[in-house]
Amino acid sequence: MKKLGLPLWFVCICLMVINPSCTKLDEPLYSQLGNDNFLKSEDEIVSAIGAAYAGLRQFHDFGNMWANYCTTDEVVIVARTGGDWGGDGQDQQMTDHTWISNNRFFAGTWLIFYAQVNNCNRLIYQLEQLDAGKYVNYIAEIKIVRSLWYLWLVDRWGNIPIVDKFDVPENYLPVTSNRADVYAFIEKEVKDNLPNLTKDKSLATYGRADYWTGMSILAKLYLNAGIWKGSPEWQKAEEACNEIINSGKFSTTTSYRENFIAQNQNSSEAIFAIPFDDNYTQWAWTLPLISLHYSSQQTFNMTNQPYNGLSVQTDFFNLYEDNDIRKENNFLYGPQFTFGGAPLLDAGYEKDPAIDPDGAQVNFTSTFNSLYKAARQNGARIQKYEIEIGTNGSLNSDFFVFRYSDILLMKAEALWRQNPSSGEALEIVNSFRTRAGISSFDALNEERILNERGRELFYEGWRRNDLIRFDKYNDPTAFRPTESEEYRKLFPIPKDQIDANPNLKQNPGY
Repeated sequence: MKKLGLPLWFVCICLMVINPSCTKLDEPLYSQLGNDNFLKSEDEIVSAIGAAYAGLRQFHDFGNMWANYCTTDEVVIVARTGGDWGGDGQDQQMTDHTWISNNRFFAGTWLIFYAQVNNCNRLIYQLEQLDAGKYVNYIAEIKIVRSLWYLWLVDRWGNIPIVDKFDVPENYLPVTSNRADVYAFIEKEVKDNLPNLTKDKSLATYGRADYWTGMSILAKLYLNAGIWKGSPEWQKAEEACNEIINSGKFSTTTSYRENFIAQNQNSSEAIFAIPFDDNYTQWAWTLPLISLHYSSQQTFNMTNQPYNGLSVQTDFFNLYEDNDIRKENNFLYGPQFTFGGAPLLDAGYEKDPAIDPDGAQVNFTSTFNSLYKAARQNGARIQKYEIEIGTNGSLNSDFFVFRYSDILLMKAEALWRQNPSSGEALEIVNSFRTRAGISSFDALNEERILNERGRELFYEGWRRNDLIRFDKYNDPTAFRPTESEEYRKLFPIPKDQIDANPNLKQNPGY
């Protein structure tokens, strides 16, 4: 296990089996959990709390990855020649913005997110029943984790039910709350619990929802206030970022890459991380398997064969200058070779040179034949998170939900929104360009801020959020030649959820 020496609570998280089942909102929630025979020792309580953190790994479930990443200009699941990834076309609907209300990815993500809300509610209820005063710090942690799930929910669906109790009546059917009310709920929840959260940063607090996690949630909330509650809060966003920055607890790393190596738990940029281990959390985050070509197994001596799925979109690939260090770190492109240096061959390559002009050697191109019939070698692949030689396909890199670089770039945006001539905002943005080995900007504009966030924060979960805030989410791409409908900025409430609960209100357009 890679994180040797970590405290007991972390070991409990790493050893915990992730339960893939989900709880529908119309399913009865049971209030009596037999606390007389459970949670009797500190070890049992620590282990139980670990469930809230282990559940965060489901952020990387296929459904959420497709819905959150593939609906942007970042990545895509193309249908390959021969039928791979074609299926019913729902993978491609994400990219061309033609999804329907019963798309399985939205349905799965909704279930997973609310199952984790329910998981947090259960843990809060149990601890309150035991001794709310004694366990106030644990309760605060779990409420911050729940706030994070609600942050993701309000971002994706807007108008959603707020379920903050476990001991609800049988056959309870929650009512949809409007987006502004959900915003207010998250803000109050975080602010109410900040006093009970630690400000310490150490091995013992790594991966735990602490004061700085709460402040990061507030920063994201305020940055998106104009969209989520109808009026901007740029100064509040700046202030939240400043509190994190002025704490002196975090700093930018010397290199971009060290944030994404397999042993990245010591990064000075880690504010809140979801820990992964290629043995104990195997199959929880399988990005190399999902993205790499079948033959790439020979490049990395992988013990499992990749699926040739997720690729980088052409428009996003072209955001990077050729000498941008982040381009080499994030993407695998061009002619490919085996671990021993021989040309990497694909026995199943398309023999038609109009489809694959490169022949048997795999050459990851930045362009695609089409969204619905792409060549097997089309698309740069993702290597941002270190792909270790001999890997089983699961990542060892921890995933930083909140990274210090993001906080700095959020501050830069908030400053620029208030004053487009802000010298401090320009200095912050240029510091990342300097680290990436490219020339500085002489001034900032909307496009430069948005795209610098994209280049720095590729595949960290915020591109969709950023595009919507900059009103670029519906813009045409290489795959979508016309602007998509405005209502696509919100996902549809899954049809089966509405069928089961008449109190839920569908988002406009669906």
